[in-house]
Amino acid sequence: MAAVNAMALVAMAAVAWPATAQLPQTRIAGQVVSALTGERVVGAQILVIGSANRAANTDDDGTFLLNVLNDTTPRLVVRRIGFRPETLQVRLPLPESAPLLVRLTRAIQMVRPVVVNAVLSRADTRLEEIRERQRTGGNGHYAYRADFMKYNPPAFTDVLRRIPGIALFRTSRGAFDVRLRGNRCPPLYWLDGTPLMGIPFDPDALQPSTVEAIEVYSSASLVPPRFQGPPQAQGCGAIVIWTRHGERPVRAPKIDADSIVRLLDAQRLFVATEVEVPARVKAMQEPDFPDSLKMAGVSGSAVIEFIIEANGTLNKESIGIVSATHVRFADAVRLAILDATFEPARKADRPVAQVFQLPVTFTAPRGPERQ
Repeated sequence: MAAVNAMALVAMAAVAWPATAQLPQTRIAGQVVSALTGERVVGAQILVIGSANRAANTDDDGTFLLNVLNDTTPRLVVRRIGFRPETLQVRLPLPESAPLLVRLTRAIQMVRPVVVNAVLSRADTRLEEIRERQRTGGNGHYAYRADFMKYNPPAFTDVLRRIPGIALFRTSRGAFDVRLRGNRCPPLYWLDGTPLMGIPFDPDALQPSTVEAIEVYSSASLVPPRFQGPPQAQGCGAIVIWTRHGERPVRAPKIDADSIVRLLDAQRLFVATEVEVPARVKAMQEPDFPDSLKMAGVSGSAVIEFIIEANGTLNKESIGIVSATHVRFADAVRLAILDATFEPARKADRPVAQVFQLPVTFTAPRGPERQ
């Protein structure tokens, strides 16, 4: 019996050993930026030299968190495609008020940047038209971004709840149905001047921050002629939604920076310096200047990364941010890229896939030009 108890104690000690063997750790908080422009670098990898298990990646604002052992003076390697790797030694503990700042220097020359100039010579004509309808006896209810964003609504239905005459009902699918003044049928939705007829509309598919203004007309008799639609769509009122230019959110890419590195290592993908004829953008619509930044007079820049396949098509799942002064600039560029056309790279006289980095500069108006 004693032998059994001894074996049980050994087993219990073995189970408890990993928990007691854990060494104290310190968390390193830091940010990676471009040495030249100060843009926050996204998708950079931070490795601890001598430890295969300790690594971190920067998020959309260039920040990272990394756990290291307390009794070490860690040496870190920070790397990102398009930049020279940076090695640094960290003395622990770091001051809480001064996160680690890492500046990366560009290793390859990018293509000439696209320049987007914002012009604010007059007010937004759409808002002028909405306010004019409201001033001249419009029989609707009106909501403007400058008002509803003050309470930071988490969902678009939270904006609608504050508009008189709107009732929200949860459906069996988990979405919301909207009714106006007790009507049994849904209203006709308009999005940026286009009626959404025959299209199921989930209000929470819109982010509140992307909406500029809302007009709500509770019955067909109150709807202005412009928003009445065909006879079969009338009878239950209308909700007219106006979105902000350059403010649409873009879904996160499925191919991350680490995956691109693995493709490069396997020579299934190349960078511009590894090919004889680099890939190029044949045609691209100028990105929209985000309204919120334009009105605030904020200039900035963004570098977007994506893969141009050997057949010249865009790999849409590879679109990601390399660096940006503001995420809205990056989103505006990513939207513009979706409709662009490209010429593939050539290596050894054959087309190959290339990772492409596109810089875009946004210049806001200054002084009296801003209104």
